[in-house]
Amino acid sequence: MKLNESMRYPHPVLSDFSSDYVTGEFKCSFVQQMTGEGELKLTAELSLDSKELRKLIEDQQAATGYFVVCRRTYFNVLQSAPLGRSERHFDGSRLFGAVTLRPAVWTLNPVHNFSSPLIHKEFGASVSLPKGAVVALGPEFRFSIDKKKFKPFESIFELGVGDGIEPGMVQVDPLRDRITILAEPKTHKDLADMRNMPAGRSILLSSVYMPAVMDVLALLQSGDTAATGMNWYRVFKAKCDDLGINPADRNGSPLMIAQKLLRAPLRKSIAVVGTM
Repeated sequence: MKLNESMRYPHPVLSDFSSDYVTGEFKCSFVQQMTGEGELKLTAELSLDSKELRKLIEDQQAATGYFVVCRRTYFNVLQSAPLGRSERHFDGSRLFGAVTLRPAVWTLNPVHNFSSPLIHKEFGASVSLPKGAVVALGPEFRFSIDKKKFKPFESIFELGVGDGIEPGMVQVDPLRDRITILAEPKTHKDLADMRNMPAGRSILLSSVYMPAVMDVLALLQSGDTAATGMNWYRVFKAKCDDLGINPADRNGSPLMIAQKLLRAPLRKSIAVVGTM
């Protein structure tokens, strides 16, 4: 079913874009995540501010859920989900590109003489609802499924040995399949050892990986497009897209962007030091 804000119904529908109800709200939110098994996990929070519609659901005369639509792969499913928090899993291999979610409440049986003091008076004292009628519609949610963006951010980096680099210093080479952080042999070994320690990984995020990300951002913001052809770039760009960031925007602060991409790495370093 294709639902949009311009559709009109012969019965009242609770939604943000209709005036069928004087007041009331269908609150919805979603969090998406790819599992290790290649499934899309959707965590939904649905809340209905209408006791009459909630009563229909309690009496099993109506149901709640959401449409999951991926036009690129012809995936179109109406997934039932209760009010409150719920988790549902979908086959990730059947989804790619833009995915649209549309929450809805629909009738399971014909409902006669439905009424609510919140319904606009133009519908009269009561209405009849046929089976399968949409009686509440939430806002449309959109996101993009690109398996690359769900890969760990650290997967696009690697440590390497470089010549002519001072001890305790690093250089970044972005023109490889992975963003390579180069150091002289002893420093390289020390970094590798730290990476194998839980506390060490948190410290490296701030001291090594964040400056490396800033270096890459500075390159992209300079207008140099050589790095955009590297294998790591698709993951990097997908991570930026997920946060609404344009990594090539010259007005963007490399420091602020790097902190967002690495999920506030300083906080993790401080937490580690606090446990020592």
